[in-house]
Amino acid sequence: MAKVSKFGAASLIVLLSLCQYISGQSFPTGCSYSSATGIPGIFTCDFASVTLPLAFADFSSPYPQRLVINNVDGQLPASSPSATFSGFNSMSTANLDTNYPASLEIKCATNGNLVLFAGTFSGLSYMQELKITNCVMSGGLPNNVFSDFVELDSLIIDGGSIASLNADSLSGLNITRLSIPNAIGMFAMINIALGTNTFPSGFFYPLSDVRSVVLDNLATSSALTLPIDTFTQNTKMETLSLSHNSLTSLPDNVLSTLDALSYLNLTGNNWECTCDNLWILNTIRTKAIDVLGGIVCSSPSDYQDKRGTTYYYNMCPQSDACNGTPGILAYNTCIPAWQLANYALLILVLILSALGLGLIIGTRIGLRSARLKLEMKKKSSWQKVQEAMRRGGGGQKPPASTGPPKNAGWI
Repeated sequence: MAKVSKFGAASLIVLLSLCQYISGQSFPTGCSYSSATGIPGIFTCDFASVTLPLAFADFSSPYPQRLVINNVDGQLPASSPSATFSGFNSMSTANLDTNYPASLEIKCATNGNLVLFAGTFSGLSYMQELKITNCVMSGGLPNNVFSDFVELDSLIIDGGSIASLNADSLSGLNITRLSIPNAIGMFAMINIALGTNTFPSGFFYPLSDVRSVVLDNLATSSALTLPIDTFTQNTKMETLSLSHNSLTSLPDNVLSTLDALSYLNLTGNNWECTCDNLWILNTIRTKAIDVLGGIVCSSPSDYQDKRGTTYYYNMCPQSDACNGTPGILAYNTCIPAWQLANYALLILVLILSALGLGLIIGTRIGLRSARLKLEMKKKSSWQKVQEAMRRGGGGQKPPASTGPPKNAGWI
């Protein structure tokens, strides 16, 4: 029986190898290939089964454009001989199928730990999307950990925990809308337990071209806070989501450089409503930002679960939009007195112009009427002369003309 079992196992190996040969794909032991979601398909490698490094030369038909590493629990090393990726720098962007983005997803096992290093992703500059799912990153995000990608359309970290963030964790990485289907230009951290309740100053600085930043449901030991300079370099940002973070306030002017911002999500935060904390209402209004969720007060008790606008208009002195300059306030915009005077003068000029035009039209109509009357009077006088000459003109006959002589002065 033992000999039969070995023969059966050997036959199975040969059969699998033959199927792989017939289908045309090749990939390392511990990996598989599926085209169920489209071609080029996805290579999926099981962290528990593969031998690192993953060699680019072991993947073919198609190239490893879409790659998933699942069941991760451990290190993704950065240096030889135990690097995570080998030879991937030979991948040419000319080999990419433009119908799909080049993507890498790292999925951790349940409670699986993920340890990253600067250089873990060496050679993967052709990748356009990176997603890290449900990983416990007890070592945090090291400096320059994503710099080998150079540029991504999206970086999404969803689930798990991150023990620490460094000011230079994102250094060397740019996120922007790339020329790929459904480009978004997004950085997202979602449903993550953070070991700190704030982001280091300068953390987001490298993302000068990012269009969307999503920081949702970040669990911290206390309310999440953001430094005032958090987004100073993200001037192209159009969407910012800060939902379900137990935010009690945002520092004044944290959004001041975001002139492209059109959408803000503040759902599920516990705002401490004070006049100082509600500066954001003026910014939302003056920048015409669409807000989801809005500001809902958790304190003071009289305004708990009420909208921040209710507190603001009841309790806070309204700012003088004119800053002491004579003028009036219209929809929170100051119209200075000199501008009002200009508007009044313009209206007066328009009225006088209309009156002048009316007088000109009236005069022309009057002159035309007088001229017509004069011509009719001339015709009537000439007809009388003709009639008198017919009745007894001393033997003279009336002229053959039916009208008065030209320039004869008949009246």
